[in-house]
Amino acid sequence: ESDINLTGNGCTAQDKKDLAKLIWADGNLKSTGASNNYVWTTSTDYGYYYTWHQDYNRNNIDPCARLNPTTYGSGWRTPSINELTKLSRCTNKIVTNKGVWFMNSSKGIFLTIAGARGEGGCGTVGTMFVGAVGFYWSSDNNSSNNCGRRLVLDARSTLSIEIQDGGPVGDGHSVRCVKGTKQ
Repeated sequence: ESDINLTGNGCTAQDKKDLAKLIWADGNLKSTGASNNYVWTTSTDYGYYYTWHQDYNRNNIDPCARLNPTTYGSGWRTPSINELTKLSRCTNKIVTNKGVWFMNSSKGIFLTIAGARGEGGCGTVGTMFVGAVGFYWSSDNNSSNNCGRRLVLDARSTLSIEIQDGGPVGDGHSVRCVKGTKQ
C-alpha cells in the first residue's frame, strides 16, 4: 500500500488499500491454443490479442484461467472493471517506452500501448492503433449493448485514460491477469 505512489489521476487511499490486496501478472497474456499452458510476456512486450472472455481459440473461458498452474499457481483471472477503474486512477499519466506505469514507476504495473485487432479477434499481431492506443479487457460486459467493458490508454495526443462500456466483444485486446479476491 505504501509503495503505491503514483496518484496523479485521482488515486484515493481506498484505491491503494484495495489494489495492495491484488497480485498482478508481470506482463500481458501471450499464448495460443486451448490447453492450460499459457504464459505472460515481459512487461514491455505487447503480448497477444484476445476477444472478450475467450481464450485464443475462442472458447468461452476466462483466458487467464489458462495460465500454466505449475509455473504461476492457480487463481488467475481477468480483472473486473472496478479493479481496472481503481488502477486507472493510480498513475502519473506519463507515456514511457510505449506504455504507462501504474501504482509505482519502478515496481508497479507497466501497461503497454499495444493497439488492438478489429473484428478479426484473436491474433499475435495488432492491426490498428499499435503504439497509439492500448485496450485492456475487463471481466465485465455491458449487457445492454453486448459489449465488453475495458480500460483504454489513448496516447495519440495528450494521454487519456478511460473506462469504456462499448468494446465490441469480437475485437482483439490485451489482457493483464490478476490474482486475489474480486473487487
